[in-house]
Amino acid sequence: MNILYISSEAQPFIASGGLADVAGSLPKALNKLSDVECHVVLPLYSDIKPEMREKITYVTNFLVDVSWRKQYCGLFKAEADGVTYYFLDNEYYFSRPGLYGYYDDAERFAFFSRGVLEMLRYLPWKPDILHANDWQSALVPVYYDSIYKYQPEYAGMKTIFTIHNIAYQGKYGKELLREVWGIPESMNGVMEYDQCVNLMKAAIQLSYKVTTVSPTYAQEILDPWYAHGLDRILRDYQFKLCGILNGIDTDLHNPETDTGIAAQYSVRAMAGKKKDKLDLLQEVGLPADYRYRQPSGRP
Repeated sequence: MNILYISSEAQPFIASGGLADVAGSLPKALNKLSDVECHVVLPLYSDIKPEMREKITYVTNFLVDVSWRKQYCGLFKAEADGVTYYFLDNEYYFSRPGLYGYYDDAERFAFFSRGVLEMLRYLPWKPDILHANDWQSALVPVYYDSIYKYQPEYAGMKTIFTIHNIAYQGKYGKELLREVWGIPESMNGVMEYDQCVNLMKAAIQLSYKVTTVSPTYAQEILDPWYAHGLDRILRDYQFKLCGILNGIDTDLHNPETDTGIAAQYSVRAMAGKKKDKLDLLQEVGLPADYRYRQPSGRP
């Protein structure tokens, strides 16, 4: 089974949160299975760690349709921890500080999502599963279902969509459907939700399977309190929803060898753990005797 893991960030190249940890550790674990080959694709940000950028090499380039525009896309490649990583390059979109929070994020990640599918034409390797993650790659199932699945070289692929943080859904105005994303008009009903366009909603509806980062979270997001408005569509498609508990990379997150913490410790020598806690409290400006208290009025 060939899996293409599509992520807007991934360790050990660039990270802003938990998505990068999963994108860095899950493919590595999957590749240890005898019948699985998992590759990863992400944008070629200018902020990729310098020591990792040295490992990245050029493969080819092609054009990507972003609605009525055609944009250059460079394809790059690197190997890390037994995993093949692909990078999609466009300096206009990704040569900026940071990863997210720009006025044109809708266009940047539409380019990335469409570019992922176009990239497959230039690879000797073809995925059986396209695994998209969070709103930044939620357009992959949309583009696949509306444009690519009818083309012979793309036939038979399945799409999976994983929700890491349901609070960020990719909500935009309807005017972006054709002007920015180039989505066929026949898809309007899939894209629209609560008087706007919701990319996560569309991915939930169109993906073959929807997963979350834990079985508990899969149940929580069926409740309006936690779902940020998506509980209705999730209940409609509950038959394809499941939660798979995130694991951790025990090589990367090993307090015995981690040089990013103040002191190392192990189950046999725990003294360093207290020092690490005090160091963390000091870093975030809290007193050494701080104790967390659950806020009143919360479930």
